[in-house]
Amino acid sequence: MSSQTDANKVLVRRFFSAIESGDLSAFDEIVAEDYDDHLPGQTRGRSVLRTYFTTLRTAFPDLQLPIHDMVAEGDRVAVFNSVTGTHRGEFPALGLQATGRRIDAMAFQLYRIENDRMAEHWEVADFATLLRQLTG
Repeated sequence: MSSQTDANKVLVRRFFSAIESGDLSAFDEIVAEDYDDHLPGQTRGRSVLRTYFTTLRTAFPDLQLPIHDMVAEGDRVAVFNSVTGTHRGEFPALGLQATGRRIDAMAFQLYRIENDRMAEHWEVADFATLLRQLTG
């Protein structure tokens, strides 16, 4: 494995760690300013990403994203992870007030790294399970 591929994996781990710890200021060093998130409804930009995770961490203050597997090749890093937490705040994306319920869903992420920063993201997540756990 190349040292650049290893560095890309370290970068993605730093990203996940920043989200879990709530240190979203770390995005300035980790995420490209014009970050392109291919989730439906998302627009470009590091600031958009920071707002998204601020909202998510407000809804799930104990949010954790344990990584189960990570594979890297070239400028791509694929991650298979869980999304866990307790719904303690408003979740505007679904129009839900805090339910106190736990979530535990799986997600597959693909990141493209450019100039030692995260530049693009694609995701397939088990949103059906997450919704069922919240509305139950």
